[in-house]
Amino acid sequence: MPPELYTVDRMAAIWVERMSRSVLSSELAAEFDRWITTDPRHVESYARMQALWQSDGFEDALQEAGDSPPLPAVPNDNDPLSWLARHRMMASAMAAAVLCLIFAVPLASNLLIDRVHYEARKGEARQFALVDGSHVTLSGGGVMDLRLTPWSREVKLEKGEAFFDVAHEKIRSFSVDMGTAQVEVLGTAFDIDRRSDGTVAVQVFRGLVGVHAGAGRQWRLPAGTGLEIAGDRVRSLPEPIGSAPAWVDGWYDAMDTPVSQLIEQLNRVSATRVTLADPALGNLLVSGRYQISKPEAVLDALAVTYNLTWRKAGDHYAISR
Repeated sequence: MPPELYTVDRMAAIWVERMSRSVLSSELAAEFDRWITTDPRHVESYARMQALWQSDGFEDALQEAGDSPPLPAVPNDNDPLSWLARHRMMASAMAAAVLCLIFAVPLASNLLIDRVHYEARKGEARQFALVDGSHVTLSGGGVMDLRLTPWSREVKLEKGEAFFDVAHEKIRSFSVDMGTAQVEVLGTAFDIDRRSDGTVAVQVFRGLVGVHAGAGRQWRLPAGTGLEIAGDRVRSLPEPIGSAPAWVDGWYDAMDTPVSQLIEQLNRVSATRVTLADPALGNLLVSGRYQISKPEAVLDALAVTYNLTWRKAGDHYAISR
């Protein structure tokens, strides 16, 4: 463990002991607030130490720490300096016990981690209630993995689109890894679209979202904003309408949107796959509100707009000129 992380964990362990006391002064509470907001690592380390403090293996760690030479006696308990020295030694012993638990019981962390895999069949969006109180709507064909620990909530969106309504927690952040970018929040409602061409789109319906795309690229998106990341290209998205994305209710709002993107949306909700006879048709732009829950109606609209034809060919729809 790097020395600076050891110092952070040791201080976090001391704060766990302090905050567990039955009587807490306002000065100490204010000092704790200053410490925990100074560095994001303080939040994570404190949550981790608190979880270990409450774990079954902590008593064993205390016993192991107690096998070390006894602390020197403090002769005068009324002497403020002696009292401070004694409590510093007690806190240090507690910190040593927690750190002992970290190294002596390496499996303890894994016992505190909950991993869940989610999938939605093609043509069928699914809603999931997470154990932290958050809710996720996953598009048809979508795949994601959830990792919950006492100090973090982490989602990896493998593919598809997902609308997250995140339960607010003061300590545990909620992050979503999309491969080329990452979103982090505490409690909010937002939509993420991870497309097949590597493009990622984020729209915020409530709260504040942080987006990180590597190479120092990061943004803070308040409610009513959004952005699309495609390689080195980034563009702002129009303000979302309503309290949830339109696709959740079977609609899709297009504004100068490539037909290929509309087809990808259709294939998430349609039991019958839609294909383009000529890939160049995917570059055509469309605008309007499409009821993607009724794929054939969307195909009719495309045919009228661009003088195209479509037919059902076996297990798929084929669009051509």
